[in-house]
Amino acid sequence: MATAQRAPSKAPTVGPVDLVAKIAFGLVSITLTSWLVGMVIEIGGSMFFWKGQGIPHAQSVLQQDLQYIAAAPRSVLVPDTVGFSLQLLGYVRWPYERLGILRWYQRSLTDEPIQAMAKLSAPLQAVGAATRVVSKIAAEWAVISMLVAQDVVLRLSIAAYAMPAFVLACLMGVIDGLVRRDRRRWIGGRESSFVYHHSKRYTHWALTGGFSLYLAWPFPGFNPAYMVLIFTVLVAASLSTTVGAFKKYA
Repeated sequence: MATAQRAPSKAPTVGPVDLVAKIAFGLVSITLTSWLVGMVIEIGGSMFFWKGQGIPHAQSVLQQDLQYIAAAPRSVLVPDTVGFSLQLLGYVRWPYERLGILRWYQRSLTDEPIQAMAKLSAPLQAVGAATRVVSKIAAEWAVISMLVAQDVVLRLSIAAYAMPAFVLACLMGVIDGLVRRDRRRWIGGRESSFVYHHSKRYTHWALTGGFSLYLAWPFPGFNPAYMVLIFTVLVAASLSTTVGAFKKYA
């Protein structure tokens, strides 16, 4: 008795709402991951590489990114890039001020706790001194986390300013891929699905992995214009290959 052949299952379609939700979730995930990685790198670097320069180092990275933005004061999306970036930095600083973290750090730099401990016994003074050291380190790490968060948001704004370039790169990649695909169909050429799947994966990496690497980059001196140039070229090339290898005879 012949067995009925099971029809191949179709891949679930992704609607516009699901697509927007996935993009939003991916953007939030990349931002939080970059913030955590950048904070770990800054704190670890202040302990092993640039000792005693945790907050100044984070401030130098932030100031240099502001200088890069000041070099391009206008964008297609934002007429005043510097003012908009400073406004974003204020939004990030606001919860740290409301929670008293900045005041906590300022108090850790004063001599008031030492003067208050002068009247205590020797064991209590030792405990108080250790507590003060731990509190100072924790306050410094909290301020570093704020500076890293500000830098991540600043680099997000830089990516937003460069969004027209990414859109043009995607359009060029799609058009070039469609032309190559039609040429292959007319001359009877064949393409392996291996090329399609791998180029699709590289396109996803160029849009997400490289972008998150730039967000978490802890060293100054990296001009974001190079990031825009490199990743727009990568996106255009990988997207062109993906579209060109899609559906051999469809």
